[in-house]
Amino acid sequence: MCEFKVFDRNRVMAEDIVYAGLSNGVMILKDVLGSATRAEGAIVTEIDVANEAMTLKRDPLIGDMLRFLEEVTRCEESGRYDKTLEETWLRVKSRGDERIRELWRRYENQRQENAV
Repeated sequence: MCEFKVFDRNRVMAEDIVYAGLSNGVMILKDVLGSATRAEGAIVTEIDVANEAMTLKRDPLIGDMLRFLEEVTRCEESGRYDKTLEETWLRVKSRGDERIRELWRRYENQRQENAV
């Protein structure tokens, strides 16, 4: 059996991981003893079997997007529209808009200075 060390921002966050799955936008990692570690808003970006390493990318926007996609799946599987889908999408869009504004505020002055 292959057991992974899980890295988040180049730091080990979990060891001896044999399971990784998503639940409501949260990555659940389980070790060989069945103990669970939660990684909020994370996706797996790399699995290196030779080195038994798994790397995560974590960002609040990822969790929101994963919850949205889970709602899409629920609607498709049930064959019924649920208003929660719209609310979840608005949360994703709002967080994305906030991120864009934050980056604009942070880097717009640099762009203007470089143009002069």
